[in-house]
Amino acid sequence: MKGLNVNQLAVAIALAGYSLSAVAAVEDAGHINLGPVEMTPMATLGIGYDDNVYREGEGELADKGSAVYKLDASAAFRAQKGLSTYEATLAAKNTSFSSESDANYIDYGVTGKIHEDINSRNRLDVDFDFGRYHDAGSTVNGAIDKEAPEYTRTKGGLKYGFGSMEAMFRVDLFGNYNKQKYQDTNGTPEGNNRKNSEYGATAYYRFMPKTDALVEIKQRDLDYTDAGKDGYDVTSYLVGLNWEATGKTSGYAKVGRRERDSKIANVDSNSSTGWEVGVSYMPVDHSVFQLSTSKDYGFDSEDPNAVNPLFTDGSTYSLNWNHKWTAKIATNANYRFTKEDIENASGVVQKDRTINGFGLSVDWNVMRNATVSLAYDYTDRDESNKVVNGGADSYKRGAYLLTGTIAL
Repeated sequence: MKGLNVNQLAVAIALAGYSLSAVAAVEDAGHINLGPVEMTPMATLGIGYDDNVYREGEGELADKGSAVYKLDASAAFRAQKGLSTYEATLAAKNTSFSSESDANYIDYGVTGKIHEDINSRNRLDVDFDFGRYHDAGSTVNGAIDKEAPEYTRTKGGLKYGFGSMEAMFRVDLFGNYNKQKYQDTNGTPEGNNRKNSEYGATAYYRFMPKTDALVEIKQRDLDYTDAGKDGYDVTSYLVGLNWEATGKTSGYAKVGRRERDSKIANVDSNSSTGWEVGVSYMPVDHSVFQLSTSKDYGFDSEDPNAVNPLFTDGSTYSLNWNHKWTAKIATNANYRFTKEDIENASGVVQKDRTINGFGLSVDWNVMRNATVSLAYDYTDRDESNKVVNGGADSYKRGAYLLTGTIAL
């Protein structure tokens, strides 16, 4: 493929495309050549049912069910120069509920990834996400205003790697930034504006072929940015392993200590064991299992507009199995589990939360560029108060969706 000049690359990224996972939804999406840039336009139409649109277990909005309709239009752009790749995506996604029209919303945004292979010892990876999105299943103000809170996302990440991937020693330096600014309604944000920034370094020592020992240190700032709302500083010290291919498995495992400092004065620091694990196992070439788990602090995304902004301290687990039964039929099954404490900015636990969920989908590649999918997803959230008026709300939700995706 011809190399890109600066102007051509700028056009490729500016025009953008949608998430590349959507391209993988069809057997062979194909593409349209725009000089050095490949474009893949796609469309998805879905119809299904959600038996708990607002994800409430009690009150006026509890167990409100509705038929749901989804329409996604997107285009993906990709260019390559040597070992360097440039990808960008543009998508608009409409979700409508026949019985609960107040919950309708449209998301749109631009995402992208750049991998710059400078030489055998230097590489640079960049990703970004800019757009207008919604907190699906939440409301601006309960039954009074049932619209989903809308926010602008400004997100970017950068990682610089030094040292050959086959060298005994190498290091990655990284930084990430994610800001959510909510739309104002009557002068008040529809959710708690927040900002998450992170930076750190990972050093690798190769002691076996394709296997590295690692040490990672990183600092993460969790800030609710409105006046008078505070945040956490979280410092992580992790050690572990990273393996590219050992038999039929690949993955990483990190474990260590996380130190949490509240930005409120006179609040004691807290530390706990933390971990990050991701493992893939492929017993045969048409079947793969993926296990991931982590224990960390974070924002409470389940309740984005709580009067007092909240944080989480807990662990998550997920298991996914993807199996291709024939050349045209594949299934995907997943199970997920979360156990966490919900804290205020002073570190006082307000409630605890347990979430169990599972999903199952069947994909049929009808034609080279078209796929039909049927999916079901179930969530059971159980909360209990640890203080008076802790805001506990348990619910159960099941949803199924029939979709058709075509690369135009």
